[in-house]
Amino acid sequence: MTPPAPAPPDATALATPSLVLAADHRARGVITVEDYGAYLSAARAALRHCDAVLASTQPLADLAASGAADGRATYLSVNRTGLAGSTFELDDRLVASVERARADGRTGVKAMVRIDRADARTAAGLEMLGQVLEAARRSGLDALVESVPWGDGAMVRATDAIVLAAVVAHDVGAPLLKVPVPAEVPGLARAKAVARVVRSVGVPVLFLGGPRPGPDEPWPATLLGVARDVMDGGGSGLALGRALLEDPDPAALAGEVAAIVHGR
Repeated sequence: MTPPAPAPPDATALATPSLVLAADHRARGVITVEDYGAYLSAARAALRHCDAVLASTQPLADLAASGAADGRATYLSVNRTGLAGSTFELDDRLVASVERARADGRTGVKAMVRIDRADARTAAGLEMLGQVLEAARRSGLDALVESVPWGDGAMVRATDAIVLAAVVAHDVGAPLLKVPVPAEVPGLARAKAVARVVRSVGVPVLFLGGPRPGPDEPWPATLLGVARDVMDGGGSGLALGRALLEDPDPAALAGEVAAIVHGR
């Protein structure tokens, strides 16, 4: 049977606002939950309250096969060679393809690019991003681009750096962005910084959660405060991974975040 001709995606296929489960950390060497059965169980629980899931090849296949992803947008994470903490962390090459995502019936693909002015590998990452976006456009698939400012081996959360990373990925053609939450004082200042990032581009912007805070920081109140500031600043939602997957009750926490994202 010949598949239907793809329609060029003029906008993201993901309805916003959205809560997206990010389940592609392990392929990058970030072992969120070591036991794979427990990992899938946590992901399935969180997905009850999420609108979409982005994951590397095997977890996404297993979540889809279990029915946990039914009715949700699905994004295949395509570049994962930059292992966390390695000397080649910015050398993030393709490990999956747009063609694989389309054949498996996914909504789209997710690609990460790190923007580091001091590292020449950023150029190759941007070239890879352009190729993924072109392939997604030809296939009629959505593309979620995680554009991360990077420096001295770590994510940079300064608002100026996040704006730069968002603008670069947007102007290359990303229809949907995922960027860090600005490191501003929680409340009005952080919401204003989010609004600045959102205004710098013309597509929906999701904000990533990052790791859980240390034991001295209140949890989950910290995460819920982030969610409120993101939505108050005009963000299109959140993409959370470790914050949900490592929680003792992923479903309950995802439900609380979803209520904020969807204004309930």
